[in-house]
Formats: sequence, structure tokens, C-alpha cells
Amino acid sequence: MISIIPKSKEEALIALQKSETAVSGRSNFEGKEVDTKLSLVALSIGLISFIFYFMDSMGMEAVGEVTEADRAIYSLLSSAFAALAVWVICLVLLKQTFLRSSSAAILGILSAFLSAFLVEMALEIMLLEMRWDIVWSNRVLLAVGPDLTLAMTSDLIPAHNWRLWPFVVFSLILLGALYGTSDTKSSTFVPWFLVISIGFIAFATNEEYSNFNAESVRTRLLTIALLSLASFAISRWYNNRSEEYQVNRVKRVLTILVVCNFFLVIFMMDPPDFMQSLASFLSPIPIIGPMLDPLSEPGIPSTQWGGLFVNFIVATAGCVLGLGLGILFAFGRQSNLPVVKWPTVAFIEIFRSGPLICWLYFALFMLGDVADPLFSDPEDFSNILRMMAIFSFFGAVYIAEVIRGGLQSVDSGQKEAAIALGLSPIQTKQSVELPNAIRTTLPSIVSVFIGLWKDTTLLYIIGVLDFLKIASTLSQTDFNFMGYYLEPLYFAAIVFWLPAFYISRISMKVERSLGLVNEGGAERA
Repeated sequence: MISIIPKSKEEALIALQKSETAVSGRSNFEGKEVDTKLSLVALSIGLISFIFYFMDSMGMEAVGEVTEADRAIYSLLSSAFAALAVWVICLVLLKQTFLRSSSAAILGILSAFLSAFLVEMALEIMLLEMRWDIVWSNRVLLAVGPDLTLAMTSDLIPAHNWRLWPFVVFSLILLGALYGTSDTKSSTFVPWFLVISIGFIAFATNEEYSNFNAESVRTRLLTIALLSLASFAISRWYNNRSEEYQVNRVKRVLTILVVCNFFLVIFMMDPPDFMQSLASFLSPIPIIGPMLDPLSEPGIPSTQWGGLFVNFIVATAGCVLGLGLGILFAFGRQSNLPVVKWPTVAFIEIFRSGPLICWLYFALFMLGDVADPLFSDPEDFSNILRMMAIFSFFGAVYIAEVIRGGLQSVDSGQKEAAIALGLSPIQTKQSVELPNAIRTTLPSIVSVFIGLWKDTTLLYIIGVLDFLKIASTLSQTDFNFMGYYLEPLYFAAIVFWLPAFYISRISMKVERSLGLVNEGGAERA
């Protein structure tokens, strides 16, 4: 485990001076004894200014909706960034960094002041001016929509929210197992996982304004977090004692299970007729029967899905199904068979030429007629299923073009070598062409995934009760919250930003694990 505390004063001083160079430029007294003294003087002034700003902010009276915790957080963070600005100015003036690297000194001062200004302004808006109880009161509504919320809070409507829990359990267990097989250090994963888990559980199960059994939900979430840590520990133990090919086999299995987990939530929420019949037929079996018994009953129609759950399902469909279809379209467009190539080219060009909002309206008003032979009852093809289909096709055509660019970059010598080894055309595409194409196009594919996640906000325009639609109308649900329409929208912006940022970090980690940031690495991909 790597400690964040330096082992000696020399190491601490070296780390401090590296930080100083990064924020203010190179010192004019570099290599001299006076440079160390000036570092300590600047640091002392920065610490004193932090104490001064913090005490001044804490002297502010907490009135109205402002709590003691809000004031403390505001004082701590705003004082820290103000002290950072003071520290940078001291470094520039005392060490005369403007004489050796004037551009770095100027940029350091401007960046420090801009950071302090923006942080203080954001904290003042979020903690001192805005009223977040509108979000606290509607956590369930934002997460699962009005119909599932009504079923949870009313005794007259059968509640099926339990159908979401298997998906949550398997998702976090798979998350822990995947991190266990990755290069992420235990000393990095475990603390961050605990911090994020505790923060999320505290937010989700705060009993203030809650309209559900917060204690029961807290117990479930804590249990799921422990299961995820256990899966991480088991996976990491296996990873450390196994050969690379065995670990890669486990990764492939886990990836398949992630895809299966996506279909699990759809089947659990609204089991199709054939699955209900199969579950009823297998119900007499002692062990399997009780496990499949929930699938023998009708679930929650997709017309009743809502909230962040809808955005997640639609975006996941666009990513999972879109990636699979995109690979097929990419190879289909390069096929030498006209019966395969030209329909694929026509579909890609037509679908890619129209904006997503137009295709969403097409799905809303016309897709039911196109899919009529597949659905005996038009109501079975709900708006949510139509959106999933459109996002899958829309993501597929863009991913197809991205992968096609990667396929064109594959060296012809590798294809010839595969043919010389006796590989069939399908094996060549699967084992040689596709891995190399993924290697060069992974950043672009992840960008498409992030774009699909953000594009789910367009569901709001066509009236689907997704997260943004509900957030925009929260102020109209209660007279106590009239006029407070900015808070839910800011909260929605944060919620949409976090997964996009996380996906980008995961992408960079995958690229490093595949050796994509360096020369070579195709064999690992």
C-alpha cells in the first residue's frame, strides 16, 4: 500500500517544491538554500490565510434554510481555495518565478484566482441560496418515476419495486469482480469504493423527507456493498494466483454476465409471456421452482417505467445492442457480397443522415406500424421499447463507421498471415481484424457511448417520463416548492455528468491495460 504521507522531510520538501513548480513556475533561487526557506514562508502564509478566511466565514450567521453543516462545508472549501490563491501569489513574488517563467507565473495566478472565484460562487449558490429539500423529498420519484413511486407509497397498488433489487445486486457484484481482475490497486479501489458507497447510502437513506422505509433500504444497500467488496477480494485473490490466460478467460465470462445482467433487468421488470409460461412449468421443481416463481407473474409494464431508470435502460440498450449491431454493420459494409453490402450501406447512410430527435418522433408515431408483424398487441410495443430500439440503431450506425475506420487500418499482412495459418474468414475477422480495429477506435467508441448517455435527455422532448422530464416539473408537484425549478435541474446536470466522467476514466484505464497508450499492444487487445 502506497502511503500519501512522505517518509522523510526531504521527500516532503521535494514533493512541495514539485507542486510549487507546477502552479507558479520555476524558482529564481532553484538549488539554493534560500529556496527552501522561501517555500516554508509561502506555505506558512497560505496556512495562516486559510485559518483567517475559515474563521471569518464561520462567523457568518446561519439563517433560513442554511444549516450548520452547509456553513461548515462552504467555509472549509471556499477558504481552502482562497488560501491556495494567496499561496500562489506568495510563491510568484517571493521566489521571483516571473523572472524565469513569466507565462507559468501569470497562468498560475490567474488560475488560482479564477478557481477561488468559481468555487466560492458555486458553493454560495448550492449551499447558501438554493433549497435542496425539493430533491430530498422526491428521490424515489426521480429514480423510478411516478408509477413505481405510487406503488411504493400506497397500500392499494401492488408494489413490484423488489424486481429492481436483483439487478442492483448483480451489478455491484460484477463491478467488484471486474475491478478485481483489473490493474487497479486494492489500496485505491477499497477506499474510493467505501467513500462513494457511504455517500450514496447516506443520500439515498436519509430519513428526512423520506416516503419509504429508509432503514430497510439502508440495510440492503450495506449488504450489497459488502457483497461487492467480497467479490472484489475473491476476484483479486484469483487474479494474483492465476496465469494471464486464466484471468482473461474470467474477464470474458464477466463481460458476458454484464450483458446478461442488462437483459435480466428487462425480463425481471416485465417478463414476456413465454418466460411466464416456462417459469410456471418449472415451478414444481424443488430448488429452481421457487427461484423462478417471480417470473411466472406479470411484472411492471414498460409504460410505467420512469425516472433515471429509463435513461439508464435506454442508454444501456444503445451501448450494448448498438455495439453488437455496429460490429455486424461494419463487417457488412466491407462485405464482397452485394446482397449484404448494399442493404447495410443504405441503412447506415439513411439512419446516420437524420438527427436523433427526428428518429425519436419516427419511433413515437410510425415505428409501431413497421414492427406490427412482431407484436400481436400494439400496446406491447411501448414508447420505452421504441426508444430502446431507436437508440440501439442510432448507436449502431455510428459505431459501425468508427469500427470500419479501424478495420481499414488493419495491416494486410496480418490478414494474409491468418489465412496462411488456415484460419477461416470468420476466425480471421474475430481474432485478427476486430481486435486491431477495437485497439485503434476504442476512444471513439467510448465517445459514442457517452454521447448516447447524454442524448437520453431528448426523451424529455417527446414526453417520456425520464429523469430530466421529472426534474423539470418537480416545482409543480407541491405548493411548498413553487418557484424552486433550478435546484432539480442543477441536480440533473450533476447526475448526468457523473456517469459520463466515470465512463471516460474507465476508458482511459482500459486503454492503459491494453497497452494502447504506447506503441504496440495489439496482442493484448
